Amino acid sequence: MTEPITPPDDYTIVSQEGAPLLSDAPVSGSHCALLRDRINRDGRSLAEIASLAGMSRRQLGRLLDGQKPLRLIDLKRLSAIVGIDAAKAVIAIEVIGDWSAYDEPVLEILIRMLAPVFKKVDASADFPMEPLSEAAEEKFTTWLAEILVTNQKQIRQRRDEFVKLPTL
Repeated sequence: MTEPITPPDDYTIVSQEGAPLLSDAPVSGSHCALLRDRINRDGRSLAEIASLAGMSRRQLGRLLDGQKPLRLIDLKRLSAIVGIDAAKAVIAIEVIGDWSAYDEPVLEILIRMLAPVFKKVDASADFPMEPLSEAAEEKFTTWLAEILVTNQKQIRQRRDEFVKLPTL
């Protein structure tokens, strides 16, 4: 009896219209939407981006329109070409559930805080951490959101006051 062969990640299908996916459709559609958005913002032509990705302009168009399956290798290559940060995209798409959150400054703030918070908790806690209760999670996230908003208000206020300084 032969064992099933697992295809390499490079050929994993991320998105294909009408076919069952490894992940649910909104996620895969979101990857395409983010790619389309970044390609539209990019100053290069679709033909140039396709060439850099090693495909024809028509192939790229079919990928972006969902007419051709989006393989992981295509997603990785195109993301690198148009400057999509993979970790940030995964958080926006799979955690937040909205590919357009990729551009939100608050996402960037929270991502930059993740590693330092993890390291500080790991260094401080000499016991295993347990998941927070829903009530504790709600209280903590509300507190954190209020801190971030208050800090941004203070930054804006100082900036506005600086602009109002008299000229010499």
